[in-house]
Amino acid sequence: MIGIDENVAARCDALPPLGPGRDRQAAHYYRSQHSRALQREQQWKARALAAERTLAQLLVWVGWCGQQIEALKGQLAWLKRQQFGRKSEATLAEGVAGSSAGGTAASGMDGSTGAPAPDPAPVAGGGVAPAPRRRGQQPGNPGPKRQRRWALPAETTHHTLSQAERTCARCGKIRPATGLTEQSEEIEWKVRLVRRRHVRHRYGPSCDCPPGRGIVTAPKPAKLIPKGLFAVNFWVEVLLKKFAWAQPLHRTVRELQAQGLAVSPGTLTGGLQKLKDLVVPLAGQFVLHSREGSHWQMDETRWPMFCLPEGQRRQNWWFWVVVTPEVTAFLLEPTRSGQVPQEFFAKGTAGVVNVDRYAGYFALLSSDWRLQLAYCWSHQRRDFVNLGEGSPRWAGWAGTWIERINRLFARNGQRRQAWFQKQAQPLAALEQEVRRQVQELKEALDRELASGQLAGEPEKILQSMRRHWSGLTVFVDHPHVPMDNNAAERANRPLAVARKNYYGSGSEWSGELAGACFTILATLRQHQICPRRYFQAYFEACARQGGRAPAQLEAFLPWKWSPEQRAAWTTQEHPP
Repeated sequence: MIGIDENVAARCDALPPLGPGRDRQAAHYYRSQHSRALQREQQWKARALAAERTLAQLLVWVGWCGQQIEALKGQLAWLKRQQFGRKSEATLAEGVAGSSAGGTAASGMDGSTGAPAPDPAPVAGGGVAPAPRRRGQQPGNPGPKRQRRWALPAETTHHTLSQAERTCARCGKIRPATGLTEQSEEIEWKVRLVRRRHVRHRYGPSCDCPPGRGIVTAPKPAKLIPKGLFAVNFWVEVLLKKFAWAQPLHRTVRELQAQGLAVSPGTLTGGLQKLKDLVVPLAGQFVLHSREGSHWQMDETRWPMFCLPEGQRRQNWWFWVVVTPEVTAFLLEPTRSGQVPQEFFAKGTAGVVNVDRYAGYFALLSSDWRLQLAYCWSHQRRDFVNLGEGSPRWAGWAGTWIERINRLFARNGQRRQAWFQKQAQPLAALEQEVRRQVQELKEALDRELASGQLAGEPEKILQSMRRHWSGLTVFVDHPHVPMDNNAAERANRPLAVARKNYYGSGSEWSGELAGACFTILATLRQHQICPRRYFQAYFEACARQGGRAPAQLEAFLPWKWSPEQRAAWTTQEHPP
């Protein structure tokens, strides 16, 4: 049926001509229509091929976007954890493998291990978590006993009753003293500044002899800074506040003002600049000694530097830390390149260096050194932790690997403890167990990579483990070498706190002073030496030398002291 408004004439115009003698025109018509159809077919085929190529490109792009989304989800989870979550990566597990030391056991250089946490409970993704419990004192447990602080100086105050208070209100008799007392203690915190006046008496001649003529005056007291206003213990407190407790200098100025002493920041800065020439030579002996030995742990952290000669407002320098069993040394360098460890170790040095997987250490593997790089299992484990928390799809797989590494940490911690305590029988069994677990890890690594079922981030993590496997297993043949680099990481922690509090160093001399003080303080912590007492003794020796560093520094090198000498420096009394 034809509609009223349908254009029938337009369709009829395209039909071939009808009637006798029109066959040739019809043939031409159909040939032209066929050629047009072929052209349209070619156009549609080209469009279909272009659409297929576009669809393939879109599928690749969608896959790439999916990978980017997964990566961004992982970064977001990591940022949330850094900002709001637990900073510790340690997991709690049952039995031997399940201690908080699962990720950190045997992290020190002395073979110490952690203790397992009570009441573990399984969690998703491998590993277990402690059962929830209330904070503070637990019901049914005995309360802590109050400790007596015998090391603090004591001041006694006697509290008595007046005669009126001892007199009976009815008969007027006075209560006699029984000689009995009741005692209690409280601790006071007295912080005060004292203006000490030195009065030097003068004496006239006693005779006519040449030695007895003239006026004699008592000698001047030794001063750390010639013509300086502040005493030795004042500068000791300034150094400790800044470098031991990361207190900015302007806060020290405000604290002094609160105590009644108005002092400008420039005065303290000028004094610290003079102290730099006294502290740096001593710290240099610490750095020299750190180059000796056969086992080191190294790490690096950024350190902002301001007002440098280049004229730039700020540059990122780097503090490199070197931890040995006797010394912790810090090196302030303008670069993070591998040139720093190359210059630190003398050519031909042999030993083991615990490091992370930073490529700057790879240069130490050349023929100029006989060094082995022991890579950190905590960093390797962190890859699985970040993957499990950032990608729920791989949480179970990552948790399985974390559990394997935790068990290896725990067992190796026991082996190190037996090795340091020279327990032969337990050591032999633990040695076999550690080697068995390492072999199982290697077999699982090769099996999962050969299966071809992994892709993306999980495959990258296992490929990284395979590339670093020889360095990750150095500890197997060297029980004294820990599985991680946590000692160097912990040594860098005060620098990270100081970097947040006073933003680095304002000049190169200030950075040198910071490196020297960090070196001395970290080494004193290693030997459990009181830093206040140590600096007091050293600066008094400098004052006796007229404000210069002593020529002989042997008496201030802790690793050369006997155990009795070291024990004498652990308290805050006057130095020996």
